[in-house]
Amino acid sequence: MAELFGPSLATHLDTIFAEIARSQSIYGYPLNKVYRPDPDCDISVSFHGKPAATPLGPASGPHTQMVQNILLAFLGGSRIMELKTVQILDELDIPRPCIDARNIGFNVEWSQELTLDDSYNEYINAWILLKILEHEGIPGFPAGDPFYHTVFDMSVGYDLKGISSPRVTGWIQRMKDAGPAIGERLAALPPRYARFRDLDIDPHVSNTLTLSTFHGCPRDEIQGIVEYLVGELDLDVLVKMNPTLLGHQYVRKTLNEQMGYRHIKLDPHAFEADLQFTEGIAMLHRLRKFAAERGRRVGAKFTNTLVVKNHDNMFGEEEMYLSGQPLHVISMNTMLAVRRELGPEMPVSFSAGIDAKNFTDAVCCGMVPVTTCTDLLRKGGYTRQVRYLKNLEQAVKSAGFSKLDDLLRHRAGFRESADRGAAGLAFAQKLVPDLVDQPRYHHAANDKLPKKVGTRLDFFDCLTCNICLPVCPNAANISLPVGKQTVATCNYELQGGGLIAVEQDTLQLEKPAQIANLADFCNECGNCEVFCPEDGGPQILKPRFFSSRETWRRFNTYDGFCFPEPNDMLGRLDGVVYRLVQEDAGMRRFMAPGGEILLSQDDKPLEHHLDGDRLDMGPYYRMKLLFEGFQKENGYAAAHLNAVRPAGEN
Repeated sequence: MAELFGPSLATHLDTIFAEIARSQSIYGYPLNKVYRPDPDCDISVSFHGKPAATPLGPASGPHTQMVQNILLAFLGGSRIMELKTVQILDELDIPRPCIDARNIGFNVEWSQELTLDDSYNEYINAWILLKILEHEGIPGFPAGDPFYHTVFDMSVGYDLKGISSPRVTGWIQRMKDAGPAIGERLAALPPRYARFRDLDIDPHVSNTLTLSTFHGCPRDEIQGIVEYLVGELDLDVLVKMNPTLLGHQYVRKTLNEQMGYRHIKLDPHAFEADLQFTEGIAMLHRLRKFAAERGRRVGAKFTNTLVVKNHDNMFGEEEMYLSGQPLHVISMNTMLAVRRELGPEMPVSFSAGIDAKNFTDAVCCGMVPVTTCTDLLRKGGYTRQVRYLKNLEQAVKSAGFSKLDDLLRHRAGFRESADRGAAGLAFAQKLVPDLVDQPRYHHAANDKLPKKVGTRLDFFDCLTCNICLPVCPNAANISLPVGKQTVATCNYELQGGGLIAVEQDTLQLEKPAQIANLADFCNECGNCEVFCPEDGGPQILKPRFFSSRETWRRFNTYDGFCFPEPNDMLGRLDGVVYRLVQEDAGMRRFMAPGGEILLSQDDKPLEHHLDGDRLDMGPYYRMKLLFEGFQKENGYAAAHLNAVRPAGEN
């Protein structure tokens, strides 16, 4: 696959401002769909002492590793960003596809896809861009409004040796104080953004961390990592717990028997190798005491994904990891069991099968943040978050309150003076035991697959349903307004010293828009292929565009296109390189291995220099149509590919 590539801060700014001017959107997210809080309802929370405008966040994963992921999550209403987990092994070969969210949710073991330095660049650029959006008041709220209160939470893995290494430790320290990096990026902004160079940006990007460990990580290893993070690096830490904690018998009965997922096979050895309940409780008691003595807090996140045996042909691995609706029931019960032992004051966050219907209940269990992943991989993508928050606001107001904490106490049946944590735990004890009986979590309600129509994707003219656009976490799929067209086509032969049109035909485009793909944003996770009604993946079969000539050249096993200059398009089709240059008066110069031809605006040959006696024009017509589509495109794709780039970036 092509590597993920994060453009420079200036390129992001060029893209964002051009897209706003053209289409009132940011990376395809319409500004009229941005989450806008109810002014009469306060759902803000505190996360390790930091204010956050909402309790919602994207879980560490595909929605938090690149700048556009974080911006899109913010626009949808997330305010606690659990950043994609990083580790010392930062150059991994991850199998593709790696996501299956057709009905519930599965993935392969999916760690970071960027190097430590690249991840750092993405997170710092996102931090700066959020402050610039606030400075400009782009979502419609003035700078300083609580609307912008956002927290970045680091996530690292997976063992003590890696985390305590100079590279990972240094990475964490640079996140705690990113002043030099922020200053360098602002100082390097081109003159058109000089107004941002003196922007006051908090250099302390993050001093909290959610720890992710390998399945089967021993108790002593986990404890050693947390003691290092708290004692040596002065962090507040949440330990991500595994859903195996309640044991094989409980999970098997809940998953296979009560909820009816009999086709999902568990691995008993995974339960034996993972942290056991009693030792986990004892470990958390020790760690909370250790942290309190140092003025820090340790809590738990519920939960990691659940390792199961691969029963399908989506992935090539023997194991895969369960998420979504069935995991919600298992993880909520795990959360309740642990909190009963450790008390209501323990900090708790949550991520398992969260959607618009259960988000409010999870928040009312007193957990911060409540994060989501699988649901954002479905139709609508990041815009689905808005309904989460509107449902929460409606619950607060319907109960006659204006503040979230009052709703928590009301749901628990407590008085106004009751502690938030105690209220959350009391409500969880009412809510959780009955979850397993709710039909919405059962296999019978979650066994349908996305509809397929039996046709196969082609280069042009798919159904153009646009489902693939928002389901991409990275906003890599785009729509080009090429327009419905009937294009007269031909090839040319040299006869008697002149060009003769042969094999004349027509190319019919029946759809007003065409789907394409931004290669540098695409990790080929396969999610768009899962939801595409046609067979074949948009990430593979649709035209692929690279943001620079350098990446286009580097990944030369891929067909694809790039724009070294706005009027200069390079293409590779079936491994063969072509070039199309827009000249004055609508003329186009087409260069191919068989020669070069200058064509008029209506595709009539004006000049030619052929190496042989024939020129295949098929690639020309494809490139011309795509070229025209980008000239008409009023969203972020054209803005991104034609953004002014630093010297050498092309």
